[in-house]
Parts: sequence; structure tokens; C-alpha cells
Amino acid sequence: MPSKSTPKTEADQIHSVSVRNLVEFLLQEGDLSPGSFQKRGRAQAGTKGHKKVQRSRPEDYESEVEVTFQVAEEEPPMQIRGRIDGLYASQNPVIIEEIKTTTLALDLVSENHNPLHWAQAKCYAYIFAKQENLSEICIHLTYYQLDNQAEKTFEQNYTLPELEVFFKELITPYLIWFRKVRERRLQRNHTIQELDFPYGDYRPGQRDMAVAVYKAIRANDRLYAQAPTGVGKTIATLIPAIKAIGMGFAERIFYLTAKTPGRLVAEETLDDMRQTGLQFKSVTLTAKEKICFQPFVNCDPDECVFARNYFGKVKAALEEIDHHDAFTRPLIEQISRDHEVCPFEFSLDLALWVDCIICDYNYAFDPRVYLRRFFDFNKEPNIFLIDEAHNLPDRARSMYSAEFDKKTVLALRHILKGHLPALVKKLSVINNILLEKRKACQAEEQDALVEHELPEDLLKAIGKFVQKAENWLALNLPSEFRQDLLDFYFACNNYLRTAEYFDTFYVSYFERQGGSDLKAKLFCLDPAPMLADPLERSQSTIFFSATLLPLDYFKKLLTGPTEHPARAFRSPFPIENTRLIIHNRISTKYKERADSYAPIASAIETVCNAQAGNYLVFFPSYAYMNAVLELVKERLPEEQLLIQSRGMTETERESFLNQFSTDNSEKMIGFAVMGGIFGEGIDLVGERLIGTIVIGVGLPQMGLERDLIKGYFDEHNGSGFAYAYQYPGFNRVLQATGRVIRTERDRGIIVLIDERFTHTRYRRLFPTHWQGLQIVQSEDEIQDHLERFWTQS
Repeated sequence: MPSKSTPKTEADQIHSVSVRNLVEFLLQEGDLSPGSFQKRGRAQAGTKGHKKVQRSRPEDYESEVEVTFQVAEEEPPMQIRGRIDGLYASQNPVIIEEIKTTTLALDLVSENHNPLHWAQAKCYAYIFAKQENLSEICIHLTYYQLDNQAEKTFEQNYTLPELEVFFKELITPYLIWFRKVRERRLQRNHTIQELDFPYGDYRPGQRDMAVAVYKAIRANDRLYAQAPTGVGKTIATLIPAIKAIGMGFAERIFYLTAKTPGRLVAEETLDDMRQTGLQFKSVTLTAKEKICFQPFVNCDPDECVFARNYFGKVKAALEEIDHHDAFTRPLIEQISRDHEVCPFEFSLDLALWVDCIICDYNYAFDPRVYLRRFFDFNKEPNIFLIDEAHNLPDRARSMYSAEFDKKTVLALRHILKGHLPALVKKLSVINNILLEKRKACQAEEQDALVEHELPEDLLKAIGKFVQKAENWLALNLPSEFRQDLLDFYFACNNYLRTAEYFDTFYVSYFERQGGSDLKAKLFCLDPAPMLADPLERSQSTIFFSATLLPLDYFKKLLTGPTEHPARAFRSPFPIENTRLIIHNRISTKYKERADSYAPIASAIETVCNAQAGNYLVFFPSYAYMNAVLELVKERLPEEQLLIQSRGMTETERESFLNQFSTDNSEKMIGFAVMGGIFGEGIDLVGERLIGTIVIGVGLPQMGLERDLIKGYFDEHNGSGFAYAYQYPGFNRVLQATGRVIRTERDRGIIVLIDERFTHTRYRRLFPTHWQGLQIVQSEDEIQDHLERFWTQS
């Protein structure tokens, strides 16, 4: 049973900062990135180098000596902490050693190579001399060359008064910053105590949800919350989490979303609370590729003014935290342009000082990009609020899988030919192994070769390629093929890293991709074991969505066998405001689809002719949609039809939605694909949408990965088809139907077309608010039900 949190007031909390963070915050200058490439495992190599130097020292040498210093005049106290790499306590004067590893040739390392290194060492020297009452102390600053294992040591002697002057000059600006941070928190906590629900009365189910969330946070537990559209999930999770922050149960909130609309709703909800007096700072993180000011991401300071002297300019930019509470993308971009700092790195630096971080799932879960500054080096308690959590299983599968294809290997080999013969040779080895795998597929007359163990020969070849590639990339030579090599290097790195996770919930497969291409993939079948460690980065996690059905399915995929509370909340909207109709005389099964086109087109015409207004029609695929669309065009004017296309831009998406206006005097019918950009996360309130028609039960397209998931769960719980196809498909249906009723005043109709909706295995998945549904077998019955519904007052 999780232990219950003990509340902490601001007075109870000791602010602790490491020597390294203190020095970097105050003294770091220079460019964001030197544009250089560092080899894989550089951090691990540095740690090993440290230990090797320490082991080489004499017996009277002490390693990793912890020191702390409390700033006496601060209330509540502030503590400076750190570890001295090495200590000769028996020497006179006492010697402390600061060890730094480097790949530079040591003749290029001067005494003043990096002022931060001396500053760290002088902080350690001051703290140790102060606590041991030493009048003077000696510092050894040692550089260890990782490639040739040579050492170079610089020596300086300091008196305690000299170190005291240095330390006071160093810490004074930090104390000024710290006092402002403390004052902001005291004011924040006061406004949290005064915070009331910002929307007047709670909706039915909303208060119950907020109480359940608060209890889970108090208990350091995880909660699954299935809450239909309209409950107000965002405020019902944020307000108890904010109250918990004010009580000292946690340091910050991570509001994790899968898509941009979810982030916007979180921003708006926080703003609504600020309108009532809440002082609560938030930052929204945007992917580097999207927020970068350059046409292409290039952090070379010679090319990017926003990377040049970033650390010298960012301190002034951070002062903006005194003037704003909501650091949204537009504001971050404005401040970054004003101060000429990288907007992505600036948002990350801001995140250290705010109360709520709104960001994508990957910043908490993806092993390649998770926020190490919070989760590796910072152990303060966090709350995870996972919005639209039904998206997390598939997103997690993607994060913990890795792939590359034969086509890329051949293309890179061709590009490098005549330039890097050693790498060409390594690529040829990889290609030959993939060629053998493709031949094995052909020999067995299969499209794919599935293996339940790692492809050791391929991993060995990839490892040798990566090593060779690192040696060249580390030279940082400009070339026209550098980016292509770097991209494939990272893909290989991800493949090697994923191989380290390989277990019974993984498979390795090789799939033919048409022509002579072949895909190699390490595929995560069950994300729960991989999510276990990342979820420990929070003291409490709330999974919430309108479509966490069935709950046991999501619990299995997200937290495995561990038991956690789960709640399903009722819809706050009047049942009579929705008319749900199932047409059970049309089959949309793949083999029978051609026969369904005309009946579906006719049903769409009947539904939309019953009442003028705006409608969305959802299909399981583009091919199905386009086939029916041709027949609909014979029945309805084309100017009344809007069609989702593949790869729509943000602007095209907005233009599509803007057509759903309350000013439409006739009909506007949008054709879209389930699970796509219009299947969730859109808010068409009132007359902007009065009806949704869903064609089919939403089954994902049959394919290798879905069949692998099916086989895995057939073996583990006998529910393979449900886990691979039925439940994910029905989730798409639920999302599509949730577009219609968005407020307590909305009225609208939902028409489900597929005879399978009346089968028991689907009926038992229906949410509780799907009451009073009508089963029809003809268009006349549809027309009759709709006439009665629309004529109701």
C-alpha cells in the first residue's frame, strides 16, 4: 500500500542546491552548443575515468566525500551540498581534488581552461575548510584524458579568508534570486489556500472526480479516471493537484498530453483559475523542431545567433519570470526573440522554476528525450496528470520499439562510397545480414520473419558500425553527407539501446516492404513493464480520459498486475439530449464492404436530410470513405461536403473546422477517418455539430504488429483479439461519438452503422450514458426516430 504524504509548509522545507548547479547557474557563459559530436556513452566513460583516477591514489586518499553548508542568515534554511572527488585529509595543508575527464589533448588544456571547474573546487574547499576550521587548503584540479588515460594536474593554495570572499561574492546573487523564488512560493501558496472552484457550481460527477484525484495524490497512489465528455476532466484533475502543491505534498505538476488541443485546454483552465486570483506559474514545452526559429534545426553558434552566447544571455531572459505566470509558446517565442536565446532551451530552463509543466508524453517516458534535469538529478516529488490516457499504450509501444530498413542502409552506403570506405564496409555487413533475412522470408513464403530472441549477428554488426561512425563523427568535420550519417547513427543507437530492454514482452521481426526492401524492428508488445520505471518519477499519477473503456484493459497495458483505484464517473448531460441509433442491417466487415457502399450512402442522406445543420461522418479508412463518398455526391450537393485528406497541415485542419459554423442555413457534412485528427480533441459546441455517423466498429487495419499483439495476449490472458483489435477499435468509436455533445445545452444524434454493435461483446463495452438507444433496420425507421427527436421541445 503506498505511504501517505505528509504536508510540508514553506517553513518546513530546506532549499537544497548542489555546488555544481549553483556554479553553473551563476557563472556559466558561452554558446549553447559547440556544435561538436560526443561519442555514445561519454557520461559513463567519464564516470569510469573518475573512478580509475580515484583508485590510483594512495591509501590515505578519501573518495566521494559528502559536504554540506547551511546559509545561516536564511529562513527557511538554504543548504549547499556536494561531493568532493578526492581528499588528502592527513596532508598539511589539506588537499582536495576535483577531477574532470576530457577527450581533448591535454596540451590544449590550460589552467584556466574552464573557470567553472575552479569555481566548483573552490566551493568545496571553502565548505570543507569552514567545517574543519582550517586556515588554508590546497586544491588539485586534475584533467584525465579518456583516450590515452594521461593526467594533468593544476595546483592552487587558498586561505580561508580568500575563499570566504569568493564564496560570498558567488552566493550573493543566488540568494537574491532564491529570496524572490521563496516569496513567489509563499504568495502562490496563499492564493492556493484562497482558491475556489472557478466555474460556480460543480457539474455532476466533477466534484467526485476531484476528490478521488486528491485522495490518490495524498496516498501517493495512481488513479484511473474514466470520465465522459462534459465532466470537466481538466479542472477536476488540476484543482486538486494545485491544492496538493499548496499543502506541500509535491513540488510540481507535469500535465502530460498526446496532442496540441489537450495542451491548449490545460492552458485555458489555468488561466481561468488565475482570473480568480491564483498565482501559479506554468510553461508549455514545444518540440524543438516546431519552435526553432531557423528553417532547419542547427544549434551551431556560428550559424544560429540564438545559440551564440546562450548562457550569457539566458539569465536576463529568466528575469521575465517575475512578470508573467503563463509561459505559452507565443510568449516564449517573443521573449526568446527579445533576448536572442534559443526558445526550446529557454523553455527547459524556465521549467526548473515553474509550478506546472505542460508537455507531451515523451518528456516523461521516452528514453531518448525524457527530462533528465528533473528525473535523474532532481528527486523532488512530482504529480503526473496524464490527459487522454487512452493514447498512452500505443505511444509507449512506439517509444520502446526501434527500427530501420534496408533501403536506408543501401542509400547511405551509396552516399559514403568514395568518402569513408571503412564505414561502407560496415554497412555492407549490415546489408548482407538483412539480405539473408529477406531470403529466409522468401524461402518460407512469408512476408515476415518473427523471432523471440535478439538478432545477435545484426546487433554485432550494428555495434561495429556505430563505433566506426562515432570515430569519424567525433572529428566534427563538415561534409554534405554528415546529416545522413548522423540520422542513421541515431537509428542504430536506438536499436542497440532497445535491445538492452529485450524480454519476453518483445519480439524481433524482419518484414518485407515491397520490392527488395526489408524492415528490421524490435517491437514492444506490452508497454506496462517498460512504463514501470518512468512512472516512479512521480509520487502520484492520474490517468484520465473520456474513453478508458474497458478499464481493466488500460490498467493491464499501463501498470500491469499492480492494483490501483479506478473510477468511472457519470455523464453530467441530460440523456434526453442525445438520440443514439444503431443500424444493424448493414455489415462493414472487410469481405462485405463493397455491398455496403450504397446502403451507407443512402443512410447518410436520410440522417442529414432530417435536420439542417452540421454533421461528421467517420470511416475506418480513407479507401472506404472515398468509395462511399462517390455515391453520396450523387445524392447531396458537393458544396455541402468537406473531405479530410491525408497529411493535412494545421492551417488546413483549422479551415476544415471553421466550416462548421452556426451560421450554416443548410447542411455541412464532414467526412473523416476514425482515429485521425478530427476523431478527438476538437470542440464543436452547440449548433456547430448536431450529429455524428460512425461507420463500422473501428477495427485497426489487420497487419503484422496487430497480429503479434494478438498472439502475445492470447497466450497471456486469452484476450488477444480484444486487446489487438476490438478494444482499440471501439476506443476510436467512442472518441468519434464524443464530438457531438460538449455542453449541457447541446442536443444531437449519434448513428452507429454496423450489425456488430448489437453483439454482446460490443454491448458490454457501451458507456453508462448510452441509454435509451434505438436499434433500426431500415431508413424509414431512422427517419421516424429522428423526426420525433428533432421535433421535441
